[in-house]
Amino acid sequence: MDGDADREAVYARERPRLLAVAFRILGSDADAQDAVQEAWLRYARADPGEIRNVPAWLTTVVTRLCLDALRRTREYPREEPAPAPGGDGPEGPEEVALLASELTEAFTVVLDELTPPQRVALVLHDAFGIPFDEIAHVLGTTPGSAKKLASRARGRVRRPADPPGADPGEARRVVSAFLRAAREGDLDGLVRLLDPAVTRTADPQALPAGAAQRVSGARAVIAETRALRATAGRARPATIDGRPGIAVRSGRDLEAALVFRIASGRIVHYDVIADPRRLALLRIED
Repeated sequence: MDGDADREAVYARERPRLLAVAFRILGSDADAQDAVQEAWLRYARADPGEIRNVPAWLTTVVTRLCLDALRRTREYPREEPAPAPGGDGPEGPEEVALLASELTEAFTVVLDELTPPQRVALVLHDAFGIPFDEIAHVLGTTPGSAKKLASRARGRVRRPADPPGADPGEARRVVSAFLRAAREGDLDGLVRLLDPAVTRTADPQALPAGAAQRVSGARAVIAETRALRATAGRARPATIDGRPGIAVRSGRDLEAALVFRIASGRIVHYDVIADPRRLALLRIED
């Protein structure tokens, strides 16, 4: 029984991170839940003595299940030949950080733009900071090939972070007004600030158990802003990887970050980042 209890404790600890990874790859709550549940069943049947690094083992299993699901259920661009080993691609740290922030609201577009291996390489590295040698193990390729897959993915999905002519000052004003309206429970104010088709995505660490990682529509998003009232004293407008956002801190520690996409003076999407690996990659300017 002690062994079973230990496994359940490990799974409970790792599950939010695994759900975050699966959701970013698949773009679907239900599919992410299925992948993580299947990984748990495989973990429960596995010989503990053969697993040296449990988090890495679980990440590998979940990611491979996501790859299988993508290839089985959706149509993608033709698979490109595996890149030759070696070569880092032209992207520097700043460009990688920009792509990571774009993934907060662009993953549904990415689904249609990338082959499954490209998507896995981009999400695992740019959104979660997983080293390319680990990604190579997941994909059954070399670290150099994994780097090239991520580089090709960036080339396919790169696009302006905000509409042409967007005013950073106006974006910050909208975010500040959103935070103020959320703090005060000003529903009319929130309606004025949110696009009717607004979407919200979030890491499981930021959500109550069982809550959807993606919700759509102003009504559904407004219903969730009550959670901001509980953290209002720790929340401040900020620039996050060059994007308008809100940083929630506990002392000096970053507890969560909200990254916004704004068009025509309204919020069209925001992402709630609470996964520690994703938070560690953010560049925040208060």
